[in-house]
Formats: sequence, C-alpha cells, structure tokens
Amino acid sequence: MTDAGRNAREYLASEYNCAQSVLKAILEEKGIFFDKAMSLSSGFGGGIAGEGKTCGAVSGAIMAIGVLNGLHSKDIVQSKERTYEVSSLLIERFKEKFETTQCYELIGVDIKDPEARKAAHERGVFSDLCSKFVATAVGIVLDLFS
Repeated sequence: MTDAGRNAREYLASEYNCAQSVLKAILEEKGIFFDKAMSLSSGFGGGIAGEGKTCGAVSGAIMAIGVLNGLHSKDIVQSKERTYEVSSLLIERFKEKFETTQCYELIGVDIKDPEARKAAHERGVFSDLCSKFVATAVGIVLDLFS
C-alpha cells in the first residue's frame, strides 16, 4: 500500500467520508490539493448522500481523475472524454477486486436505515471494509497516472 493509500485510510478514520478521503489523498500525492475539494466531495460519502449507491471511494477517485485530466488539457471535450476513459478503467479494476461499485453491496448494510448504520458502525464495518475500498481506489488512480 502506498503512503497515499495509508493517508486515505487515516482521513477516513478521522472526520472525512470515503469520497473526501480518496480525493484528498490523491490530490495531495500529486501536489495539487485545493481547499474547496473537501466541500466539493462532501456529498458523495455513503454511496452518494448516504443512499448506498456508487461507493464514495469510487466517486472521489473519479473526481480526482477529472482534476488530473484537466491539468493536461484545456480542451473541455477532450478532458471529459479522457476522464470517462480513465474512470471506466478505474471502475473495471475496482470491480475486479470487489465485484461491484455499489456501497450497499460492498458493505452489506442499508446505511439509509439509522439502526442498521449504527450497528454496522459498532461492528467496525466502515473502519474494516471501507478503509480497504479507499486505499484500493487511491492505488488504482495513482497506478493509472504513473
């Protein structure tokens, strides 16, 4: 695991959600972190606003891919197309490892249900499972941009 992957795990263990943790770790690793990144990514935790949909680690990674591609191209269409292409590779690799990108399938918890979420938190689901997801997403993106 890279230092950036360890950083993402540490961010997740503190006050950041999975999307924020991944975005922050990648942008810091690439030396392009900006303050508003945490605000931008704040709604993508818990499978987008706690809905259990696309894993926040994947969402944060896709945001980072967009930022990284934007550095290399001022052409919006070209940057967007490259972001789609690289994001598809991220999703493919993430699915190879975990079979899905859906938060509720990855953690086996309906996080919209406050009682289920609380029980999962007490069982360490988020610290055990989600920390793997954030470290993996960071590693994939850094590999794709190495």
